[in-house]
Amino acid sequence: MNSTTHNLSLADLRLFAQQTLTMLSEQDVPDTPEAHASRDRVQALAGELASRLDAPVTIGVVGEYSVGKSLLLGTLLGRPDLLPVEAAPSTGNITVLELTRGAPGSTTVVSSTTDITFLDEERLAACVGAILGELVATVDAKHPDLGAREMLGGYNPVTDPRGWALFEAWYPRLWPSGTGQVAFETISAAHRDTVTELCRIRDAALSQQDLLGKPIGVATESIRAALVLEAARRTPPTAPKRNVQPFDMAQLKQEKTAPDALRRAFPLIERVTQAVTLSPDHWDIGGLTAEEHTVRLLDFPGIGAAGSYGRDTFLSRRELVNVHTILLVVSASRAESKGASAFWDMLTEDGRQPQALASAALVAANAFDLAKPPALSQYPDGPLPLEKLLPHAAEINGIHVYGNKFVAQREDGIVVVSSVNAIRAHQLSYTGASPETRDRISAALRALDPPGTRRWEPIAARLAAADRDNAWTPRLRAYDEDGGITRLRTLIVEHVRRHGVAQKLERAQSSHQKLTREIGVLRGHVRRAGGGRSQEYRELAQRLTEFRRLLDEMLPALHALRDDGPPGGPDGGPDAHGAGGRPPRRGETAEAVRDEVFDWREWQELLSRAERDRHHLVPRSEPPSSDGIPIKGRRPGRGAGADGGAAGSGSGGGASADSTEAFLDKFRSLVDRRTDDGRDQLRAWFENWAAHWREEFGPLRAWMADGGTDAVLTELFTRLRGSAQKADQQLDHLWTALDPVNATERVAELLSAPGSTPEEQEARFPARSPHALPWHHRMPLLDQQSEERERHPRSVVQLRQNTADAAARLVTEYLGRTLARIEKDLVALYTKAGEYLPTETEVRPPRPSFPSASAAHDGGEEPDQPIDVLIRAWSAD
Repeated sequence: MNSTTHNLSLADLRLFAQQTLTMLSEQDVPDTPEAHASRDRVQALAGELASRLDAPVTIGVVGEYSVGKSLLLGTLLGRPDLLPVEAAPSTGNITVLELTRGAPGSTTVVSSTTDITFLDEERLAACVGAILGELVATVDAKHPDLGAREMLGGYNPVTDPRGWALFEAWYPRLWPSGTGQVAFETISAAHRDTVTELCRIRDAALSQQDLLGKPIGVATESIRAALVLEAARRTPPTAPKRNVQPFDMAQLKQEKTAPDALRRAFPLIERVTQAVTLSPDHWDIGGLTAEEHTVRLLDFPGIGAAGSYGRDTFLSRRELVNVHTILLVVSASRAESKGASAFWDMLTEDGRQPQALASAALVAANAFDLAKPPALSQYPDGPLPLEKLLPHAAEINGIHVYGNKFVAQREDGIVVVSSVNAIRAHQLSYTGASPETRDRISAALRALDPPGTRRWEPIAARLAAADRDNAWTPRLRAYDEDGGITRLRTLIVEHVRRHGVAQKLERAQSSHQKLTREIGVLRGHVRRAGGGRSQEYRELAQRLTEFRRLLDEMLPALHALRDDGPPGGPDGGPDAHGAGGRPPRRGETAEAVRDEVFDWREWQELLSRAERDRHHLVPRSEPPSSDGIPIKGRRPGRGAGADGGAAGSGSGGGASADSTEAFLDKFRSLVDRRTDDGRDQLRAWFENWAAHWREEFGPLRAWMADGGTDAVLTELFTRLRGSAQKADQQLDHLWTALDPVNATERVAELLSAPGSTPEEQEARFPARSPHALPWHHRMPLLDQQSEERERHPRSVVQLRQNTADAAARLVTEYLGRTLARIEKDLVALYTKAGEYLPTETEVRPPRPSFPSASAAHDGGEEPDQPIDVLIRAWSAD
């Protein structure tokens, strides 16, 4: 079957799914375990495709815990108290809000009954297996003496007849007594937290009575217990004990017993679904529901909350694959977060390409009311280019840099918001929130500027004067208007209208690709059961042609790895590096390194010293005083790193911004850390690349692993290459190439190559070290003209630029050198594989020594099977 996925519409894909299911009802499948397993996979994938085609437009709201995600979502819908909002991490389950449009003049209401879906036994086993497998791997790597792999390797307490007994016999080893082989303090608290989470899942699984896999309707008033995480606990000082307290469906439905039963059931809940009828006077979602009866908002638990990290990660990974639009909520004060990156990594694991993800994303920088406009004393008036604002506005710079990483410079995908500001602007009620939350919202409202204040207008106007098309002017003005909430609603509606169908199509195309590959595997089983040498060799030719096609797709992308151009084509098309993603771009890495150097506080403090100086030169530091009692130590409230060694402190002791030594230390630290980051990014890229191509090659690998296939291949290659030894060598090479994971060990070896040495770093540093800078008190006085030249602020600016360039070169040279070595080895492996593949004309059955008795009667052709009819009907001409 030729690949025509990207030419098919939603209607085409729906028809294909229906015809595939019809084919399965008509197709006789060989009576082998492999053939029946393949048939089941085809049926499951056809169901997945149909499900994705029929699903409503889905908007996923994701982010790190405690960034105000739930309050923002409730405010967006006109009900700030819709979801639990607490100071500690609160939302602990995936909450599905099914939105429908209400009548004009109505209020936003939530249905009186909420649906809870429990994990079935298969999903529970997968969840426990994922958490336990990660625990075993990390504990065994750190403490092999604890016997984690030896005792628990391959074990799953949900499916194992022994139940939780093995786990319970092992995990007290993480709380050893003083006489154990491993000391208590050397075992990470994270390992004990994971065990504690597994124990909570165990207790819930043993307490539930016939609830797994069942949906249940619960009074909405009782549902908070299913959504709110228990207060974060410290890691228990002793191994947890069993705590089985049975609960059943009746307890969940009774008003008095429901809250307590829901708290015990919490670890087993897969999702909570609430129907929300949205007032069109607050937000008219008619534009979103023109083609769909429902819009689905998914509020994901914040990754990183204590006590449910493993379960949250597992559930989120399962649900994120079906999300069409992704609203990523970050904190305006710390836009860069590991939680946001964790969600992004989950999305890429399903095979989504960076360009497709970027077009699916919106970024909301929340709690922008805490950001303060910078003083900008250096630029007191007049047009203000964005590049001059960013170094002085930490929040705006963080949002600008980090937000654009997710939306790929698509500036219209970023909005700054404040739930508190929006609550005041739209006079929204929050009386249904907890007393603590009401108090916090009231306090935040009192801290806002007086009504009518447009805090950011002066900067917005100056940005517009410098560049009327800049993205920050409308962004800041929308925030001043009503906390940015109207702009956020508008962005969501426009995004779904513009990208919703495309994102739905992209998700369906992913299912279609997996389905077509599996149909090819099933046809192989059917054909082998039908017999006939001509049929065998026809399939052989098709499989080897498919192998060559995949190599033709892969190799140009591998050759392009050294290129460092912009992602995608000029029309925003697919990534130029092809399927499997791309490694970190050296241009982007260099820019990030330069940005970090530019953010060093020492530069700003030196420039501020010059700004305060009446001659506008960097003043000399004060020499240390030799009189009186010397100042030693620091007061208890100020640790050693409290001020980061403020530049120009005038202490005269140690490294400061008055000598190159401090800058060289930071330079070395940055280069080493960024080199390690680049190494990690290369490793992550290769793992994603290998996983993608392993999946692409999966059907060929399964086909080649079949004993019948191996016999035909051995016969063909021996005949073509002239010896069995050469045939085995080439077939082994092809088998290795079909599993890119085989290259992991070699790539790990290449990635272990050290980065730049301290000597190389010092040689590249743009100033001698240790050496006093012109504004050091020990530097001799020069004539006035020389002093003005040496201590002019542009000397600081030039040193900053040269330092940033040198650091960027050191880091990107390592990345380029390592990537070139990886590319060389991968290209060699797959180029040789292409050379070993026979041409289409070479793939012919051996000539028989006498004519086949049946050849004259049937022409050597087998009758069409239903699967052949389906494949031929959907193949490209």
